[in-house]
Amino acid sequence: MKDHVLGFIGCGHMGMAIARGVCKSGFLTPEKICVYDPNEAINRTCHQEGYQTCTDEKDVCNRAHIVLLATRPQDSDEVLDKMKGTDIEVLLSIVTGYSIRYLQEKLGKIPVIRAMPNTPLLVNKGSTVICRSDDCDSKDYEYVKEMFSCLGLCKDISEDKINAMVCVNGSIPAYVYYLTECILEDMKQRGFKEEDIKDLLIETVIGSGYLMKESDKPLSVLIDQVCSKGGTTIEAITEMRNRNMNRIIADANTKCINRAEELGR
Repeated sequence: MKDHVLGFIGCGHMGMAIARGVCKSGFLTPEKICVYDPNEAINRTCHQEGYQTCTDEKDVCNRAHIVLLATRPQDSDEVLDKMKGTDIEVLLSIVTGYSIRYLQEKLGKIPVIRAMPNTPLLVNKGSTVICRSDDCDSKDYEYVKEMFSCLGLCKDISEDKINAMVCVNGSIPAYVYYLTECILEDMKQRGFKEEDIKDLLIETVIGSGYLMKESDKPLSVLIDQVCSKGGTTIEAITEMRNRNMNRIIADANTKCINRAEELGR
């Protein structure tokens, strides 16, 4: 029997968010997690946080029941080659673009779960979409789904749509951070100090998200509720519409999805 429930190959920003999130939620204890990352500084951090550090990729595969592949797409082929011939019971991949078919071609006919999470998992407010290979045991799949559900929202999706979901949940945190940064920088140019407005701005973003979640009204109605006729906000929204902000977002999403397809295997 494997002595660790979850093993990480690669523990960068996303891998660390998952590891810390599952521990923070109480779903797993650090003792049930093993990690290997080629960056020694990351390995030291993982050791300090109570995870078992492994000697290499094969060590993770032989210790963990569920092996979580969290490497960069450009590094993943080399890593997969190092994983060949190991005793992988379940592979959980968060590598963008790498299909179940390709992963099984590289590693043999092993059960595979693909997931696309995001970094708010770190504070148990993330969102994840997942799918599985036909030979993946439902018990393992439900376990992984329960794990991601402890970190936020988790939904099933067909694999043919998972690359397009990168601009629904995968990349959206960066979109939100960038919009917030743009507003913050603009207000600093208008004479405000960052420490005076940053907390207000962030709390407004959080509150708006909660209101969208709790309200049963369409987003257009929520927009109209802020945009009083003849008021201030309608002027800003009208300017955004005149500048075709919807087209800018659509073009950005296309770039994002196209890159996921380019990275695809």
